[in-house]
Amino acid sequence: MDPAAEMARVQDFLGLKKVITEKYFYFNVTKGFPCLMKSEGHSTPHCLGKTKGRNHPSIEPFAIQRLRNFYRPFNEKFYRMTGINFGWL
Repeated sequence: MDPAAEMARVQDFLGLKKVITEKYFYFNVTKGFPCLMKSEGHSTPHCLGKTKGRNHPSIEPFAIQRLRNFYRPFNEKFYRMTGINFGWL
């Protein structure tokens, strides 16, 4: 995942000037994921907490399918509203 690219997409979608760019992110090798600089040139980054990047519990396939079926109409409506397919179906 490239957080700067995703932020560019969000800013484009919202019609905003691109303010948050790649210079606001750095990859924290210790944590294993990108962190956000609080402001350009600021030395203290903001990294997500201990639960970020943890292993997720396994979920039975029938439970996943049941959730997909339940949320399908809501996701389809959201996709139509945004014009973006987020691949959640």
